[in-house]
Amino acid sequence: MKTKQISVLEYAEKISPDYFRKNRKYPDTPLTRHAIMYRIRNNMPLPEVVKYNRVGKVHVLTVNSNF
Repeated sequence: MKTKQISVLEYAEKISPDYFRKNRKYPDTPLTRHAIMYRIRNNMPLPEVVKYNRVGKVHVLTVNSNF
């Protein structure tokens, strides 16, 4: 399985909001970086993420290469 590493911002831009939202007022708005950081801080699972690393102050997410 090939993987690649991406930033939290890139993940927030590419991931589908359907993984996170159900019955919300605005279901088509994109996810924010803060929503991802909230999930990381509270040990909640992130869809499509294989592994999470923190290098210094930078958060790195490992995903499949076809993400």
